[in-house]
Amino acid sequence: MLNILFNRYRPQVYSVALRILGNTPAAEDAVQDAFITAYTNLHQLKNPDAFLPWLKRITANCCYQLLRKEKPLNEIPENMQLIDESIERHFEQLSLRDALFTALSFLPEALRHTVILRYLSEFNTYSQIAAITGVPVGTVKSRLSEGKKQLIKHWNNHQHADEREFKSAQYWNGLYTELIPGVYHDIGYLPKLLDHINNDMNLVFTSGKTVQGRYIFEDGIYDDFEHGSCISAVNSCISSGDLSVMHVSFQNSAEHPNHCPPDSYLTFYRENGIISRMRFYHALRTNILATSQYS
Repeated sequence: MLNILFNRYRPQVYSVALRILGNTPAAEDAVQDAFITAYTNLHQLKNPDAFLPWLKRITANCCYQLLRKEKPLNEIPENMQLIDESIERHFEQLSLRDALFTALSFLPEALRHTVILRYLSEFNTYSQIAAITGVPVGTVKSRLSEGKKQLIKHWNNHQHADEREFKSAQYWNGLYTELIPGVYHDIGYLPKLLDHINNDMNLVFTSGKTVQGRYIFEDGIYDDFEHGSCISAVNSCISSGDLSVMHVSFQNSAEHPNHCPPDSYLTFYRENGIISRMRFYHALRTNILATSQYS
């Protein structure tokens, strides 16, 4: 039973530990402690549907216990645990979800991008967020600090928000989850996708190189076709307001095994419902002979 729970929920729980402890051995220790604690106290859980939120809170508590052992209490900000746990909990509670998604929409783009990566994605350590957003780790930390402050302020001002922002996020998530991998399996999707992209769209690649023009994105798709590469999975899609972040995995052909990276994060920025900017972040490749132009 414990092994089944561990194999099913470890990725979600490990992301919580990484967010709090970083990519350290302590994160793995916290995960193991959390599963043991949850298993031994499983009889206390009244609602089976609440298992994952309950397990995440146990994991967070285990993380903070390890932090207290490693650092004097005065080195840990007093409100850090309260803020993180509160945001995590409210994203998961249906009754308060609408207020929080509405609050997110009020954040400036850079702060919102940082917050949704930190709390809603599995790619959520400071270094990972820095890589995706193209800024130093120090900037990520300052944006996250300011983002949490503003998020809580707007959240308190919109306790009775309706579901429009959440429904909007669902719409964009559904659209991209269908369109982006769809073009690789049905060319009929391509015109619909291109109509959603501004002719003068700016693209920023992993290297930091910036180019302009929708045709570059289109050429890249045809380049993938030619080399037998495709998106094999949409691991996640997160949207808020005019911002969406997708985590996708690629599959390459046997003839061109290194054409595309194994995983990529695609960030879309919209103006008036049309993509005006894209940012790509590709996972590190083990072979430097990879040939995709998205680099």
